[in-house]
Amino acid sequence: MAAIEFAMVLPLLCLLTFGVIEMGMIMATLTTLEGGLKEASRYGITSQSTPPPDMNLVPDDFKIGNDNRLMTIGYILNVNTLDLIDLDDADVVPVIYDSFSVIKDGEPYTDLDLDGAYSPDYDNGVDENGVPLPPGEPYSDMNCNHQRDEAGPSGTGFGEAGDIVAITVNYYWKILTPIVGQWLGEPDPDNPGGYRIPMSASIVVKNEPNLSGSSFCKN
Repeated sequence: MAAIEFAMVLPLLCLLTFGVIEMGMIMATLTTLEGGLKEASRYGITSQSTPPPDMNLVPDDFKIGNDNRLMTIGYILNVNTLDLIDLDDADVVPVIYDSFSVIKDGEPYTDLDLDGAYSPDYDNGVDENGVPLPPGEPYSDMNCNHQRDEAGPSGTGFGEAGDIVAITVNYYWKILTPIVGQWLGEPDPDNPGGYRIPMSASIVVKNEPNLSGSSFCKN
């Protein structure tokens, strides 16, 4: 009787055990990835350009143009993820912003007409000599390009001195226990009958400035 009861409970017990183990692996993977992003960004912000210690540990997506800085960033990221994910199968997306404020709201401006949005056609009247002033609400030209930039990146890559860089790694965790996958994941198109969980980690950093240059806009 005890053997029959054990046989009935065993599948559920195994399912629960493997599910807990897999969830632990997923959390460990996300933690190591976030740690890897932090370590890689610490190197990236310095604008150093030293070759990686081991080219075999550099993901293919980082072997572009023999850029030592890029390859070392990939090496650091790969080493710190402890082989829990394959970065060759992940999507690493570094984008460049001109300022932290541009990431969400665009360059700062003064909302003179109180409509909650930047008004490029706002009438500023005339100056003391009666000359019409340029239209548009006042704004801070963070990148000195003489126009107000809306929210969004200005380019891709790990940036130059003084740039704001947001690095995102997107990947799929292939679930080892299909029954658990039906509850937590989505069908894996590359593995019929399998399931996967979309995962993502991000970090935003500011590259160290070039102290030899000027911080003021030039006409």
